Amino acid sequence: MAVSPRRIYAVLALALMAFTVYVSLLPFRLQPVPLDFAWTHFAGAMTFWPRRVPRANFLANLLLFVPIGFSLAGAWLADRPRRRFVTAVLIALPLSLLASVGAEFAQEFAPRRVVSLLDVVAQTLGCAVGLGLWAVCGQALTAWMRESRTRVHHDRLSRVLLAYAAVWMLANLAPFDITLDVDRLGRRLRDGSISLVPFAGPWTPRLWWDVVVTAVSSVPLGLAALFTGRITADGRRGALASIGLGVAGLAAMELAQVFIRSHAADATDLVSGAVGIVCGVWLGGRVRPVAARPASGRLREGAAWAWAGLALWCLMLAGYHWQPFDFGVDESLMRQKVARISFVPLSGYRSGSDLGALNTLIAKVGMSIPLGAIAAFGLPRLLPPMLATACLLAAGAVFGVIELGQFFLPSRVPDPTDVWLGVAASAGGLWLGRWLRSGYRH
Repeated sequence: MAVSPRRIYAVLALALMAFTVYVSLLPFRLQPVPLDFAWTHFAGAMTFWPRRVPRANFLANLLLFVPIGFSLAGAWLADRPRRRFVTAVLIALPLSLLASVGAEFAQEFAPRRVVSLLDVVAQTLGCAVGLGLWAVCGQALTAWMRESRTRVHHDRLSRVLLAYAAVWMLANLAPFDITLDVDRLGRRLRDGSISLVPFAGPWTPRLWWDVVVTAVSSVPLGLAALFTGRITADGRRGALASIGLGVAGLAAMELAQVFIRSHAADATDLVSGAVGIVCGVWLGGRVRPVAARPASGRLREGAAWAWAGLALWCLMLAGYHWQPFDFGVDESLMRQKVARISFVPLSGYRSGSDLGALNTLIAKVGMSIPLGAIAAFGLPRLLPPMLATACLLAAGAVFGVIELGQFFLPSRVPDPTDVWLGVAASAGGLWLGRWLRSGYRH
């Protein structure tokens, strides 16, 4: 029996609120505090408004609660009339406020965590933004996801590619630290954060690595431009039109990154991405997805290509985590790294800003999903539980070796979170790859 979308949204909302409390207490070095003292300090903090609002922290808290507001709206409104939206707002905002205030009060028992009214305000605004997003596209997105579970033929591929394009856009705009300050934009132009000339910087290994990563990540965008939207009789848009659409999207993204403080807007990325777009369109011209027959969801095997792609992606993961490849053996530094290791999930991501932690989380997940998705095309069509478990153990070994290598890199810090996060994202990619594969004969 199919699970109700409202139930799914409700579970997701509860999980997200629990996650909010979790990250609020990291790294869980709690200490006992008299309850009356904690309450008095908390009440004082909830009436204090600082003169200067830290924009990065405010934005991070706002973004944290956008999916909560969206999920709470879905738990009440999915497949229901829009006239219930006001009721959903009256239910969701108090629940969001309760979770926010509860998380802030729990921080009274966490040293070095600051209880702030600003956080509550930002999180409430984030919930309101999530509710607004549901009003705009929530029901349409729910219907799209429901249909995606049953679609076959080329539409299954196009939906995966559209989802990739959305995630790619999110990764390139997160953490949304927008600036419109003319002086700051001028400083970004002078310090090279905005570069209008391709390959203007020094020709370092880092530059070539960025070129390769940008080109590879743009290949699915070329496929998306070819297979989605208004298409021709053979199921594809024309090659030149697809290239034009893809390059226009890249140019729009680079223009948007001019105003994102944590991202560089570089013409080199536009050129590299255009190369990836062309490669994606060329590859798509040689791919003809053929729908699976009702009696057989069998895909014509291409295991050799899948395993070759998997090996290449492992090299991509190693390159991403081992830049700038300055390997060395420093026993003192290695002992310091061992002492700093924390097995509390996500605790290492808190060393920088909240927005930086969000960006890191998105990047790690995005780099790990293809590992499982590619492996799905090299495995047998019927995947026994033991083999699936072995695949996840192999993914754990890959990420474990990558983290082990970071002990020999002075500029890198190994983190057990990267291992379990990589395994979890690979498991999601394995499911996604098998779902995509099941819709086609070849």
